Amino acid sequence: MKKEKIIDFGILALRWYLVFYMINYGWSKLTLSQFGVYDPSILEHPIKDIDSFYVAWHLFGRSTFFNVATGILEIIGGILLIFNRTVLIGALIVLSILAQILIIDIAFTTAVQGFALPIRIGGMILADLLILYYYRDKIIIAWENLTSGITTKFKYKWWIFLILPIVGFLMDFVFAILTMPFKLLLNWIAE
Repeated sequence: MKKEKIIDFGILALRWYLVFYMINYGWSKLTLSQFGVYDPSILEHPIKDIDSFYVAWHLFGRSTFFNVATGILEIIGGILLIFNRTVLIGALIVLSILAQILIIDIAFTTAVQGFALPIRIGGMILADLLILYYYRDKIIIAWENLTSGITTKFKYKWWIFLILPIVGFLMDFVFAILTMPFKLLLNWIAE
């Protein structure tokens, strides 16, 4: 086999490595089987005495929305890695998901689980970065297309750009007022 074909096969193998884990992790979240504390006696202690791993896993496990939303994103990222046309989108989605998982694992799992999970996730991030590096020519083209020719439709005086941070901050109040009926309706439904 030629060197290029061996490298291409290696990248394909890395894609399927990530496909397997992303779909596996996503499915475990969709079935609500990844998070939670399986020894309820741990939660009978004062929260200051409970390791942050158990607190975090308990809280992650209590949110069905968190599990379903992250599970769906992980599965979508894994599926997108399968197809040549969507591999770059999948790799970028998976990279952002794995970066978040790495941060969570370093912050919450190392005291109880050691560094096994962060090392595994670090390896998965490396695999994802190798995939992105392999397709770097396509990424450069996409980056150039996304960043060239972007401008506002109209020209503004220089002082407008000085007040834009204030206007941007005030937009939060505008959206708060516009979304008030929805908040009231959701609160009414929740009661």
